[in-house]
Amino acid sequence: MSGPGLNLPKSDPRYHALSLVRAPAFLLLCVGSLNLILCVILLGMAGFKVLTDDQPFSMMGFTAAEFLLPAAAAIVCGVLSVWGAMSALSLRSYGLVIVGAITASFCLSPTVCVGIPATCWTLFILSNPEVKKAFLP
Repeated sequence: MSGPGLNLPKSDPRYHALSLVRAPAFLLLCVGSLNLILCVILLGMAGFKVLTDDQPFSMMGFTAAEFLLPAAAAIVCGVLSVWGAMSALSLRSYGLVIVGAITASFCLSPTVCVGIPATCWTLFILSNPEVKKAFLP
């Protein structure tokens, strides 16, 4: 099997579980990566707005703390989504994969439109007993 993550031979008992997990995990990886990229772009644009504005830390009526706290939360969610997707692709840490899938639906960016279906699909696949059994502790 080619692609990101483990490359198992067809004779490996975890091969079928990996083939089920690969597509939703890759979508989860894309959602987390896009979320991180969008957060960095938006933070850069906000920083540019602050630097060019006469009033320090005035971004359309928001204070710096009101703007940076959700941005930091979105970055943490993006990192957890990417980390969970990478764990799913290597069939390690079942709990981290579940956390990564759930955090994909918490994003405070437009990626939430893809993150919610990715979360549902990943959690549906992870509920399969054969997939759960294939994960290493």
